[in-house]
Amino acid sequence: MIKEDLVAERIAIDSYREMVAYLGSDDSTTRRMLEGILAMEEEHADDLVSLLEGMGSG
Repeated sequence: MIKEDLVAERIAIDSYREMVAYLGSDDSTTRRMLEGILAMEEEHADDLVSLLEGMGSG
């Protein structure tokens, strides 16, 4: 289950990166909001990796 959650986080990270790149400088407010969400998703993924490593599944 944790591995599946990590896959989902990575998909979300890729999606947010694409959205940020698409927006470029056209909508800086939305871009900053998405960058904040992206940072949280990256932190979640890091947490899941650490959890898997701690379980010996990483």
